[in-house]
Amino acid sequence: MQRDKPFRIRSCPALVLGTAVVNLILLQNSLAQDTKQLLITTEESIPTSMVKESGKVVYGRTADKIHEIMTRSHVSYQMQSMSWNRAFELAKSQPDTCVFSTARTPERESMFKWIGPVAAGTWVVVGPQDRLGKITQLEQLKDSNIGVNLGDVLTGYLGQRGLNVVRSNDDDTSLKNLAMGRLDYWASDFSEANAKLAKHNLKDQLAILFSFGSVDYYLACNAKVSDEMVDSMKASLKEMKADGTAEKIEARY
Repeated sequence: MQRDKPFRIRSCPALVLGTAVVNLILLQNSLAQDTKQLLITTEESIPTSMVKESGKVVYGRTADKIHEIMTRSHVSYQMQSMSWNRAFELAKSQPDTCVFSTARTPERESMFKWIGPVAAGTWVVVGPQDRLGKITQLEQLKDSNIGVNLGDVLTGYLGQRGLNVVRSNDDDTSLKNLAMGRLDYWASDFSEANAKLAKHNLKDQLAILFSFGSVDYYLACNAKVSDEMVDSMKASLKEMKADGTAEKIEARY
């Protein structure tokens, strides 16, 4: 009686090699995705994001929090300071890019993935010292030229209220133009305005006249940044707030 021969599966060398190549490619793609470097953009702003060593190092009350978030999330990144408009536009259009400190508004909501808040601020109007106590609300600025930073959320906020906005590439230019009488007022964040008035020795000439709104600031990431990375950064920020790290960073400045 003839016995059936054992059934053997023969491997095909070409098939095995092909499978190995595919697996290697998938592994390389996975590793590349995991080690992809984020570009974090911001503007030079006192005391939130200042620069030293010829702009190579960005530090400050908010910048230090972002550094800590990236470290805890094990995210490879580089942080660069530039004009606010460029910083914002890069994060909006370029994958693997995030920008801070960004006001979160309904108009911007779908543009980014949001981590935060990482800071809070108050919007103020700066003007001549002799108008302190006399100019106390936005309605009094209807016929005035108000300097704002190009790309700043205040451009839309003030413009929607019928006010005449004059855009500058940075807050220093707006402040200089105000001091020289080329502008009537300057709108900015309280911390920024207070610090720059002191830095440029202008407190005898100019003053913060009134505040008109409060805002939370976020790290805003391009919509193509992975959800996993964003979730990791959110978790790191939550942990920092819980263990007191965020508060300690605030206290340094």
